[in-house]
Amino acid sequence: MSAVFEFFQKIQKQILDLQNSIREFQESWDRFQKFWDLFFQIVPWEVLLLLVFSVILLSLFNSISPATPKTNLTVSILLLCGIWGYLWSLFSETPDYGKILWICLYILLPLHAFGLGKFAYEKIRKKILAKKRIKPRDWEESLSQVSKDYNGLMALAHSKADSAHENKLEILAKISDLEKSISGIKSLLQ
Repeated sequence: MSAVFEFFQKIQKQILDLQNSIREFQESWDRFQKFWDLFFQIVPWEVLLLLVFSVILLSLFNSISPATPKTNLTVSILLLCGIWGYLWSLFSETPDYGKILWICLYILLPLHAFGLGKFAYEKIRKKILAKKRIKPRDWEESLSQVSKDYNGLMALAHSKADSAHENKLEILAKISDLEKSISGIKSLLQ
């Protein structure tokens, strides 16, 4: 009798283990669904679809011109958005071009944001440096700037000695920087 009782306990334990496994699977499936629901609330599904097709086009464009991947991705996204807009206008009376533009910008803005930020940083840095050259705060800063500009000019002149005429604009820009630094020293002395 105890063997039968043990047999039923094993079966009952296996059923409980199976129920626990099913419950754990269901909980993990619910978490999986919640994650993707939240993800698609933040990122529209069209963005992923556009990315998948743009990767296909990007591989083609990168085989033609491998040196410009960012430009290739931009061209492939714009081309796919153009095709998407054209097909949408064929099959729908009121295509939403704003949505296509939004999806396109959703990918292109982060792609080019770093480059635009770097460009803006360089422009601001050059303006600040030019202002420091013309109106230095004190004598030490002014002498330091003249020294840096002079050393930069000499390094450029010696490195480009063989091709001075081809690099005339670079050399003239360095001379102009040195002249601005010297005018900064003159302004301190007056």
